[in-house]
Amino acid sequence: MRLPLKAGALAAPVAVLAAGAALLVWSGGDAEARAAKLAVSNAYVREPANPAEAAAYFTIANTGGADDSLTAVTASTGQASLHTTNGAKMVALTTAPVPAHGSLDFSPGGNHVMIDDPGPLKPGTSVRLTFTFAASTPITVSAPVIGIADPAPGS
Repeated sequence: MRLPLKAGALAAPVAVLAAGAALLVWSGGDAEARAAKLAVSNAYVREPANPAEAAAYFTIANTGGADDSLTAVTASTGQASLHTTNGAKMVALTTAPVPAHGSLDFSPGGNHVMIDDPGPLKPGTSVRLTFTFAASTPITVSAPVIGIADPAPGS
């Protein structure tokens, strides 16, 4: 036996479903706006004076609305690790913060990536660097090797 539907009987359930779908779309967009949006620029490796160690430098910009952290960098040659210079002392870093709407700078005399046993590195060649983050997708760039006295890219 079928009962006839009263006019407007489906209006309330349809309105609830529509409101739920709108909320889902709105909250998903909000989460995306809050996510970190990272880009690596001006990456380079300085030709090493000591062939057993090289250093990589770069800038990571975060144009997104969430903080993230650099947790590791790997290099196509040698063993890479995060370091900072504290006075005359070099200290290993486990992470480096990349603030929302800010940047993280790795530059001579401060934060840097040490590359132990890189093999021969000459100007005109490059090293592939892969950046790993706490929340964001890894980023891989090709960092040119520049001469000891050459200016840094972007300077």
